[in-house]
Amino acid sequence: MTRKLFWMMMLIIATSLFIVTLFSNNMSLLLVSLVLALVVRIGGNKVLFQDFYKKRLEKVKRLRGLSVNKEADK
Repeated sequence: MTRKLFWMMMLIIATSLFIVTLFSNNMSLLLVSLVLALVVRIGGNKVLFQDFYKKRLEKVKRLRGLSVNKEADK
């Protein structure tokens, strides 16, 4: 099982557990779902959103280059 698939399954489990908690009004299940969501956020964020962060970093670099060029034109 790849890391991305593992973290995707953990995210789906955390989300579904949270939805079940909304309907059952069980506070202990709510705490478990929130802890699981926090674990997914800390451990799987870079794995799940790696492509997004790469594109975002390229966009920031490109925009910084454009702003430097505008300042040089003044």
